[in-house]
Amino acid sequence: MPAQPNRQTPTLLYLAHLRWDHVWQRPQQLMTRLAQRCPVIYVNPPEVVTGTEEPHLEEREGAPGLKVWNPVFPGPLPTHPDARYREMWLGLLPETLSRAGNDVILCVSSPLADYLVEAARPRLAIYDCMDDLASFRDGTQEMRDREANLLRLADLVFTGGYSMYEARKDKHPRVYCFPSGVDVSHYRTTLNPNLPEPPILADISHPRLGYFGVLDERIDWPLIAAVAEAHPDWHWVLVGPTAKVEPDELPKSANIHYLGQQQYEDLPAFLKGFDIATMPFALNEATRNISPTKTLEYLAGGKPVLSTSVPDVVAFYAEIAYLADGPEAWVREIPTILAASDQERQARTQRAEVIITDLAWDNIVARMWALIEEQLAEKESPTAETHDA
Repeated sequence: MPAQPNRQTPTLLYLAHLRWDHVWQRPQQLMTRLAQRCPVIYVNPPEVVTGTEEPHLEEREGAPGLKVWNPVFPGPLPTHPDARYREMWLGLLPETLSRAGNDVILCVSSPLADYLVEAARPRLAIYDCMDDLASFRDGTQEMRDREANLLRLADLVFTGGYSMYEARKDKHPRVYCFPSGVDVSHYRTTLNPNLPEPPILADISHPRLGYFGVLDERIDWPLIAAVAEAHPDWHWVLVGPTAKVEPDELPKSANIHYLGQQQYEDLPAFLKGFDIATMPFALNEATRNISPTKTLEYLAGGKPVLSTSVPDVVAFYAEIAYLADGPEAWVREIPTILAASDQERQARTQRAEVIITDLAWDNIVARMWALIEEQLAEKESPTAETHDA
């Protein structure tokens, strides 16, 4: 059983770059489980509110053992707000640490939080590199420079995929790869014959090419448009919020259905309604280092997976997922998948089972916590030295 929180256990303060009520993914999966081992405070990215007089913290609804804090900054911010933003965060940091109990494990997910780690001087500093943010559409060279500083400050570095691990393993003495995991019991409910499909799917014909997750610049929108045009009888079912894409970038067609963000607890029901679970990622800088969480979520739900050749998917799931690049290849592959025999589907499911079990979020968090405890003990030993990578 996980150790229960006590007064000797430091509070884990997680400064997130994604909001708690965003798509339920790696940060939420990790923090809800770590909250069984120590008190956890999840800090949202600051919200700028015009008319607010001073920066302050508001508490939001969280989960058992976990609090969610929302920093609120007064607006409007200047045209180039970086300096003002930094000033306000540094001003609010002492209160944040004091309310957390001062004795904290500080975990950050963005390289732009380096100055907060430097100012906080926590008992333990962790960099959870879940995304290579510098490669995203709004990424900058500054992010790469700031990450170098964060690597110097961090005691532990966790990466959300193998490609990110390979890129950082020689830049810090304690880099550990924890690729995207899966909430096995949650997605297994897809296999429940009594689970009804969401009513919103009732008027969408089969076959359905499904996707759930954030709809952003990582998606190959021309691919989706071309496949939809080639086969009007195939229906794209896209579940999730849009981000970092303009409305005119999203293809419009009678057989492309944008269903918006849905509740995490409803995703197995949506997955049940997919004939093929897809990962139509563009092959660009933004996807070069991703390790999609949904690979294992789809597989745990017993669905065939069709993906573009994202490096981490090719390296670790080539014998489980179907791989194809470009509209013509997808148009050829989809009928093959739909016509696959029960025997072939079962063979892929059996190959996936070992990986699914190993990468269950519960197992990942157990390994993470062991490293955290080990590092805490090392730092508290009389011979401990300050890390300066």
